Amino acid sequence: MKPLVRERKIAAKSFVNRSLLSYVNPHGSVAEQFRTIRNNIQYASKGRKIRSLLVTSPNEGEGKSTATVNLAVCTAQRGDRVLMIDANFRNPILHQIFGVQTSPGLSNVLGQQLDVREAIYNTEVESLDILPSGQRFFNTTELLDSQIMADVMEYAVSHYDMVLLDCPPVLGTPDTNALVNKCDGVILLLKSGKTQEGQAKEAKRSLLFAKANILGVILNKKSV
Repeated sequence: MKPLVRERKIAAKSFVNRSLLSYVNPHGSVAEQFRTIRNNIQYASKGRKIRSLLVTSPNEGEGKSTATVNLAVCTAQRGDRVLMIDANFRNPILHQIFGVQTSPGLSNVLGQQLDVREAIYNTEVESLDILPSGQRFFNTTELLDSQIMADVMEYAVSHYDMVLLDCPPVLGTPDTNALVNKCDGVILLLKSGKTQEGQAKEAKRSLLFAKANILGVILNKKSV
């Protein structure tokens, strides 16, 4: 379903990025792994249609943004219309991966500076759009926990087949837990050799305390 938005066209530019291996090499092993993850998410939902998915990790540097992007690409390659939302105001990265500007973006929408339709960008990946983070505000948790954010999600799931949120690490900031009840499911990413067992358990406890519907865990064995 094509969203009724005034989509911004970005300058055409070729890119090769390790975060986009599923796009650059759709027949490679990485793409195959993320297609399996994509399918397993629906299996884990026990028949419930998953329209919005939050991806987080215990700490920074564990590969959650790379996983989110590749999962989004594989979902779009299936023919679904996909929207990625960069909800990591503290360390946004999606705009760099897709070569769009940071602002206007989500924070500008939440600050009521513009309509969500004016902050959505096309990407070079067919059927994949992005809502970047926007300029950084200081009251990020309050913005993400607001009715306006709920309205953004309502708009997104009504105009896209899948909405993927790239969120901050769950430990050390309350931002992610402010979003878990606005999504159908949560994926927790752990990195082998980096994520400590205690941190993984603490992250799970924190998400469950916020009543997150944890669909599963992705173990990132190495940087892709």
